[in-house]
Amino acid sequence: MKKQVYLRVKVDPGLRRAFQLSAWRSERSPTHVLRSLIQNCVSLDRNLNGVDIEVWGDSFPLESEATRQPNRQHSR
Repeated sequence: MKKQVYLRVKVDPGLRRAFQLSAWRSERSPTHVLRSLIQNCVSLDRNLNGVDIEVWGDSFPLESEATRQPNRQHSR
């Protein structure tokens, strides 16, 4: 059964007004913008081809760390 649900969120009045103005400037209703945001968030979560951007500790040494290694040649 599909039932509409209403969300209630506390937002600073200035931020709310800025959001409304931004949405109207882009010629979309604030409701449409929020709905799109939620749909995009869900699709990112469901995307099985996503890329994990975790960086391993010493995979990419900093330049200062690379210069401390005595046997390593460094060219500029």
